[in-house]
Amino acid sequence: MNKHIIFLRISYWTAAIADFIIAVMVLIPERMGLNETVYPMGLTSAVAFSWGILLIIADRKPLERKWVLIPTVIVVTLLTMTRIIFELNETIKLNIAFSLFGLALAIFMIYSYYIATKVIKNK
Repeated sequence: MNKHIIFLRISYWTAAIADFIIAVMVLIPERMGLNETVYPMGLTSAVAFSWGILLIIADRKPLERKWVLIPTVIVVTLLTMTRIIFELNETIKLNIAFSLFGLALAIFMIYSYYIATKVIKNK
């Protein structure tokens, strides 16, 4: 299997697994700094779960569906920026690992998209 396909698949599956973890974690009030489950937590869980499924579907035709990485990079970047802002404001506990994971994932997905696009143009 070609390197660009492997990178796309790793991008899809890593983001999908992260989405499934988020879908579960967001429903645990203590993880969100709350005492009870609130409506936006359910909405967030549904969106995260759905996005994970979208990424798994993209993996079935990795090159043809590489466009899925564009909105995924935007979402991962925005979620990571939000986390960092809330950590800096001391609204949530500092967890450098989560922030670094988000940044690394966004960079990896951008690179995966770039090399896949480059390979397609060279064919």
